Amino acid sequence: MVRFSKLTLDDSGKPKETDIREIPQDAIRQCPHYIFAAEHYRRLAPYNCKCDDPNHTVMVSWGYKWDTTTKRWS
Repeated sequence: MVRFSKLTLDDSGKPKETDIREIPQDAIRQCPHYIFAAEHYRRLAPYNCKCDDPNHTVMVSWGYKWDTTTKRWS
């Protein structure tokens, strides 16, 4: 498992881990681009990547273009 989380400070200034997500290494390995960002993976098992989701438009800001032939970001 790969653990992703956000680190914030609580009211007393101590670090606090929030938005914890664990994604199986196999899910990351199966991503055609090996994207290492928690938001790129679906929250439910099998936690597969969103390279096949045309609505995952953050891919544009990451430099990818939607390929209508393969129906995935490339």
